[in-house]
Amino acid sequence: MTSVPCLQARGLTKSFGALAAVDDLCFTVDKGEILGIAGPNGSGKSTLFNIITHIPFGPTAGEVLLDGEPIHGLSDIEITRRGVVRTFQREAVFASMSCVDNILVALEQTLGVRGKEAQRLADEASQTVGFPRNFHNQPAGALTVFHQKQLMLTTAVAQRPKVLLLDEPASSLVDDEIERVREVILRLNRQGITILLIEHVLPLLTSVSNRLLVMEQGAGIAEGDPREVIRDPRVIEAYLGAVA
Repeated sequence: MTSVPCLQARGLTKSFGALAAVDDLCFTVDKGEILGIAGPNGSGKSTLFNIITHIPFGPTAGEVLLDGEPIHGLSDIEITRRGVVRTFQREAVFASMSCVDNILVALEQTLGVRGKEAQRLADEASQTVGFPRNFHNQPAGALTVFHQKQLMLTTAVAQRPKVLLLDEPASSLVDDEIERVREVILRLNRQGITILLIEHVLPLLTSVSNRLLVMEQGAGIAEGDPREVIRDPRVIEAYLGAVA
């Protein structure tokens, strides 16, 4: 008996007028897998995350299945409640609010959880991610870029994802911070979270991913073992020689 993929995209498409930002994309992700997603700027990677989660818009055509059940017609909050949670490429925090209130507001809005239960989830996620507990009462806008990224990830983890979509969690970070991101990704995966990872830091992407999907102009041009995919002539051409 064939197992059902944890997440599956069938003919996933997002068009803006005549432009197909995501073009008839198909892929599967097994439970407990880390799927890396690479591609040059403008290849449709973040748009893919947008249409999977309906934040801020859904697909023009195609299907997204979670454990074999369609979710592409659901609202963003319902998709989150089903267990598909994302982070964003840019540091997206409420700068004037405390760090813990950033987490608690998200939990109330998406899961309808508040009070002691929300605080428990915030504390557990902070410990898992390594976000300092003594930062909880600081304004989120006062954090460094690294700690803002940690806060975004903590907020996502607090929402108890089955599938976690990470959009460039290592961008703008230095080497030791990137290593900490790598450790957290692997830790979350060991805890049973399936991960889709968009990242331009290729050493990080190839070191944690079980498989790599490379996009170009909204379509998938190569998929498979990361070490083999980055040597694919189509991938090298897409990156204009940036990947060797």
